[in-house]
Amino acid sequence: MTTFQQGLLITAIGMALVFVMILALWGIMALLVKLTNKPEAEEEEPFAEVIAVETEKAPANDHNGALAAAIAVAWALQSQAAINAFAPHSTPASSDNAWLTAGRTQQLYSNTIRGRNR
Repeated sequence: MTTFQQGLLITAIGMALVFVMILALWGIMALLVKLTNKPEAEEEEPFAEVIAVETEKAPANDHNGALAAAIAVAWALQSQAAINAFAPHSTPASSDNAWLTAGRTQQLYSNTIRGRNR
C-alpha cells in the first residue's frame, strides 16, 4: 500500500467517523426531545360552540345569552393575553438611566468613532 492510498484510507475513515458522530448526536437530541417534551394541553374549542348553541336557544329577555357572551369575550381576551405573555416589550427612551444616556451621548460625540470624519 502506497503512502497516497494510506492517506486516502485515513481520510475516508475520518470522514465516515465525523458523519457517524453527527448522526449519533442527532439521534440523541431527538431522543431527549421526546423524553423531555411535555404534551401540550388541547384547547377547548367545543366551549365556544356550546355558547353559540345556548345563545340561539335562549329567549330574547333571558340574561343567560349576555352572560355567555361576556364569558366568551373574557375567555378570548385571556387566551390572547396568554399568547402575548412572552412577547418582547419595547421600553420608552424616557425610562433609560441618566448615566446610560450620558454615556451614549459621549460616545456619539467622541472623535474615536470609526468611519466618522471630524
